[in-house]
Amino acid sequence: MKKLLFILSVMVLVSCGQHKKEIARMQFKQDSIAALGVQKDNSILEFIGAMNEIQLNMDSVKTIQKLVSVQTAPGTELKAEAKKRIIEDIRQINALLQKNKDLMKSLQGKLNSSNLKIKELQTMIELQTKQMAEKDAELARLNTELENLHVNVTGLNQKIETITAESEATIKAKTQTIDEQTIAINTAFYGFGAKKELTEKNVIEKEGGVLGMGKTIKMKKDFNRDFFTKIDIREFTSLPLNVKKAKLVSYHPDGSYHFTGVKTVESLLIDNPQEFWKASKYLLIVVE
Repeated sequence: MKKLLFILSVMVLVSCGQHKKEIARMQFKQDSIAALGVQKDNSILEFIGAMNEIQLNMDSVKTIQKLVSVQTAPGTELKAEAKKRIIEDIRQINALLQKNKDLMKSLQGKLNSSNLKIKELQTMIELQTKQMAEKDAELARLNTELENLHVNVTGLNQKIETITAESEATIKAKTQTIDEQTIAINTAFYGFGAKKELTEKNVIEKEGGVLGMGKTIKMKKDFNRDFFTKIDIREFTSLPLNVKKAKLVSYHPDGSYHFTGVKTVESLLIDNPQEFWKASKYLLIVVE
């Protein structure tokens, strides 16, 4: 039993160390998302969401392990109630590990079939797979020595409250991070107006041409961002204009949008939001 106590102590220490490294690795990945293209954003968020769920399941496994402290008791048999509780704890751990295996298999399949080639994601999958294999081995040892266990439940309620509070704080922090990333990825801005207004508002400038002829209009490098209106691209599918003429100043791929109206321009319709916002999150239209 002393050997088992030593094994479980090492198990908890190693798990904590791996957990801290994993948190640091996940944070690094989250900080890198902003630099990726819009086409990859949804897939990466899906991968990170799955990895967060897997890690939270692993946190639950470690929580259950913390609730069961093993002590030696030569000649003392484990009471039926305590034995039943331990068996239920092990059953919960088995269920969580199986759920993680299913998630990992699905995640690996999606990563293999996608166009994403991100080393950190593959490394995270491999690390989690290794950790689950180690947990399987630990559970096998617990099952073989179950008859000799004695559960110390002194102060158990206090431990449950403390661990539950820590778990809730972790879940809240991770959920908030994902929500913030989702909002940032789906945020864009639009603005429109006559040339004179846009010039006065420090939004556009003219360049090129010869002797004042043939100049083109473009957005200034340090354009006035306060002129624009913030939107959610998941909900923004059209922009009413009702003007004689309209021309895009910001770049958006052909085929991803079209103007409606015959003699006048009634509105701008976005046909393919993913392509439309791919090059720029700022939409600017010059109207007459």
